[in-house]
Amino acid sequence: MVSEEKVNRPCDNVPIRLRFLFRKVGRLRYVSHLELVRTVSKAATRAGIPCWFTQGFNPVPKIVFGTPMSVGMESECEFVEFRLTERIDPSDALARLNQATPEELTFLDAYYPDNKLTDQCFAEYEILVRTDKDAERLAGSFRRLLSDPDLTCRNLTHGKATERVVGKQTADAKVTVTGEHALRLTMTLGTSQGEFLNPDYVMIALDQETHFLDGSPLENTYLIRRLTALDKDKKPFR
Repeated sequence: MVSEEKVNRPCDNVPIRLRFLFRKVGRLRYVSHLELVRTVSKAATRAGIPCWFTQGFNPVPKIVFGTPMSVGMESECEFVEFRLTERIDPSDALARLNQATPEELTFLDAYYPDNKLTDQCFAEYEILVRTDKDAERLAGSFRRLLSDPDLTCRNLTHGKATERVVGKQTADAKVTVTGEHALRLTMTLGTSQGEFLNPDYVMIALDQETHFLDGSPLENTYLIRRLTALDKDKKPFR
């Protein structure tokens, strides 16, 4: 394992990496990734974080995010790395950032890492379904479909019809009935390059087979929440 000092020492203009764990919930789930980048960048400036700036005519703070979330999804385990010009106390930086951001964007931890953001390979998701259909019957259909390795999402991408087989990653998914018209799904999906699977694709595939979203959008909907980040061995990533 490479020492923290070796990874983070500021030599030859190589910036120091300070990683933050944060959550994004509530109304901020409707913020796009680009808007999130701008928000965090401005928060770093307000908090007085000594960020390393890119070179060129329009220098900006060097900030690198982990696997981004789609608009409409919540997360309890997002990661962002700031490149710094000098070492600072992580707990102090954590407190200052939280003072510069809304409650729905909360920084939970800060530390100098000895691994890469790309070492995150999987994530655990929770999907809360609200339906006007019979929850028990719908749960049975979901379980059958999620265990099918050929479950496929048919979608439009940039105006072109595409297909993505999602069933190869959903065999271990669990479906729990939480109310007469409510379900909870949990699953672990890939987040690394080449293995990334958007949980929205899973829900689209389920809807194409069961039509569980037919009817009022207020009564037939779902919320996706990323709960935990995992490494290649499916152990907690930090």
